[in-house]
Amino acid sequence: MTVSNPAATFSAQPSRLALGLSLSGGGYRAMLFHAGALWRLNEVGWLKKLDAISSVSGGSIAAGLLAASWRNLLFDAQGIATNFDDVYLAKLLAFAHLAVDFSSIGYGVAAPWTSAAKQAVKSYRRLLGRDANLNKLPDEPRFIFCSSNLTTGSLFRFEKRYIADYRLGQHFNPDLDLAVAVAASAAFPPFLSPLRLDLRGFNFQMRPVNGITPAPADPALLRRAVLTDGGVYDNHGVQPLLQRCKTLLVSDGGAPWTPSTSGFRLWGSQLKRVFDTTDNQVRALRRQDLIDRFIGTADPTLELLPPTSAVQQRYGLRGTYWGIGTHPENYPAWPHPLAKPEWRRLANIGTWLHFLGAQQTTDLINWGYVVSDLALRSYIDQSLPPGTSLPVAEARVLPRLTTRITQRALPTIVRGWRWMSARS
Repeated sequence: MTVSNPAATFSAQPSRLALGLSLSGGGYRAMLFHAGALWRLNEVGWLKKLDAISSVSGGSIAAGLLAASWRNLLFDAQGIATNFDDVYLAKLLAFAHLAVDFSSIGYGVAAPWTSAAKQAVKSYRRLLGRDANLNKLPDEPRFIFCSSNLTTGSLFRFEKRYIADYRLGQHFNPDLDLAVAVAASAAFPPFLSPLRLDLRGFNFQMRPVNGITPAPADPALLRRAVLTDGGVYDNHGVQPLLQRCKTLLVSDGGAPWTPSTSGFRLWGSQLKRVFDTTDNQVRALRRQDLIDRFIGTADPTLELLPPTSAVQQRYGLRGTYWGIGTHPENYPAWPHPLAKPEWRRLANIGTWLHFLGAQQTTDLINWGYVVSDLALRSYIDQSLPPGTSLPVAEARVLPRLTTRITQRALPTIVRGWRWMSARS
């Protein structure tokens, strides 16, 4: 499922940020995986050095809490937040017990006066705080929450300075609930989607893109935005930062592609597989393009080109990528003293927004910590010492009564889904 990409890049800017971070989608699986990577970035003093954080879907839940908590972090002389566990990780672990998907979908279907997306906003508000607002986010780093606008077919971005859509323009200094931005970014279709955002109170303005000012938007498009998961447009969350950063770190908690022996005889299952195949191809192409850019940075002939050169801007991007399904042995910094071979199987966890299990929660965070450490020490700074202590100790995460009930009901739901799939 892919949304069209305008030829002109809305995010293009001549100025470049030093260091950016992109957090992919993938539900709670990605949220927890990214939390481990954020722990490692803080441990080496790089969290404070970030100029921008772009996120989609599950990555936006992790980024949203970080944005809401940023002013409470206490950084020491080395740039390490000494209270990162209390201010951030402990809250995220508590939230990971909450079933956003089941409760939001159930209530949204049963009650005609609300929707699953509106109920999801309430859940995220519990995590972020009732007073969390885009206009209260820090100036640095810039937090960019990405959603997909089904009305325009473009990326819809939320940040402190503005909300924006290439076909609509920019509205500056938005007064908008942070939970709405996170819910729009994580509006997994079709169950938690769409989130309908009333745009009539905003003043969108067209600004020059590559020296050309687009025509004003059709007034009909400025009435509301019909928003779905940011991963529909770009599940890696890199689009806002590709042309803006000198160095880009990409954390990917998205599920890898898996083969299937199903006959796909029913039209519904066949159509879903076609959509999934198309989506996977788009992600693979974007991922390969990203890695090609990183590799191209090592070409010494780039230094002979002026900074304004299109080739210099495209292949002058330094960075690294780590994914939940990455083979850790492929990194030059391998082996890692804390790595466990079974952690790669965590990529097979479904894209859910409910408690994934005590051991799975622990392992996802620790795996994100280890694989991000390998990527950073392999391609960004080889002088960094390897991580020596995992963020989450065994037995720290314990299931609550409500999560135990969810865990017992889930296998029945999954078996029913697999039975239906097998018949197709």
